[in-house]
Amino acid sequence: MKKRLAVLFLFITLSVLLLMGCGSDGGETSASNNGSAGGKEQNIRIAYNLPPEHATGIYFETLAEEIENRTENLSIHLKPQVFPNGQLYNDSELPDALTNGAVEIGQLNIGFLAGSQTEPLRVTDLPFLFNSLEAQWAAEDGEYGELYGEQLETMGMKLIGWAPYGTVELYGNKPIKTPDDLKGLKLRAFGQGAALFLEEIGASPVSISSQEIYQSMEHGTIDGFMTGPSSVVERGLYEVTTYGTDMTVMQISFQSIANINWWNSLPEDVQQAVIEASYSAQEVARQAEAEADAEYKQKLTTEGVEQYQPTDEEYQQWVETVSDRQEVYKEKSGELGERLLELVEEANEQYLSE
Repeated sequence: MKKRLAVLFLFITLSVLLLMGCGSDGGETSASNNGSAGGKEQNIRIAYNLPPEHATGIYFETLAEEIENRTENLSIHLKPQVFPNGQLYNDSELPDALTNGAVEIGQLNIGFLAGSQTEPLRVTDLPFLFNSLEAQWAAEDGEYGELYGEQLETMGMKLIGWAPYGTVELYGNKPIKTPDDLKGLKLRAFGQGAALFLEEIGASPVSISSQEIYQSMEHGTIDGFMTGPSSVVERGLYEVTTYGTDMTVMQISFQSIANINWWNSLPEDVQQAVIEASYSAQEVARQAEAEADAEYKQKLTTEGVEQYQPTDEEYQQWVETVSDRQEVYKEKSGELGERLLELVEEANEQYLSE
C-alpha cells in the first residue's frame, strides 16, 4: 500500500512539474511573438528621400509614430523602422523597392515610374496646375485622390496618403526671368514630367537624384536644377547657386505607398489603423508645409540667393511656353486623365472664389 502511494505521489509530482514547464515555455513564446498589450509584433520599414525636418519627413516620421501607437492593441502590432534622407533607397530607387517588397511603406515620385498605366498619374507633373495649397489638398482628399489610388492599385501599389512637399522652383548661376534665360542649359530634372517641362522651355534635362545636385553644380556638370526651396535650404544648395525663381512652377505632394502584397496580408483593423495614422500625419505635415515655404524662401534671401518674381507679362510667357503640356497629357492619359484635370479645375475654382 505504501509503495502504491509513493508511486502515485511521484506521478502527480512529475505531472505538476511538466505542466509548469509547459506553461513557462508558452509564456516565453507569447512574450517573444506578441506585443505588450495586444497581438504579435511585426517590424516594418518606412523609407523616404528627404530630411526628417522637411514637411515630407514630418509626414513619414509622424506616420511611423501614429502607426505604432494605433496598432498597439490590435491583432498585429506594427513596429516601424524609419529610413530618412535616402539612407536605404534614393528617390529613383524607391519605386522598385516598394513594388518588390524591399520596404513596406515609402515615398513615391511618379516621375520615376514608366509604362502606359502611369500616364494618367503624371497629372502631378504638370506645371502651374493648382492655384493654392487648399485647392491641392481638397483634390487629394476627394475624388481626385480616390481615382489616383485606384490607378496605383492596378500597378501593384496601395496609396495610403499624401506626403506634402511644397513648391518647386528653378535655380541656376545666372538670372532666370523668362524661358529664354534657360535655353541650351543643362538642368537637373526629377523625373519624366520635370524633364518634359525643361525640354519645352529649351533646356537640356539631366535626371539625377537630389543627393547628387550639390556635387554636380560644384563640378559644373549641370548649370542649374529644378527643386523646392525647402531642398535648397536643407541640402545646402544655396552654397552652389546664386539665382532662382519665385513663381511656383509646381506645387506637389509625394504619394505615400504601401507594398500591395504586404498590405493585403494585414487584417482589416490594422489596415484601417494605418489609414487613420496617415490622416493624422497629413494634417501635421500640411501645416508644416504651409508655414515653411515662406520661411525657406526668406532663408535663401538671407543666404544670398536672388529669387526673381516675374511680372504678370513674364509669368504669362512661362505659362504659354508649356501650354501644350495639358493637351499632350490628355491624349496619353485618356478618360481618366481628363477626369483628373476636371477635378483639378473644380478645386481651383472653389478656392479661387473663396
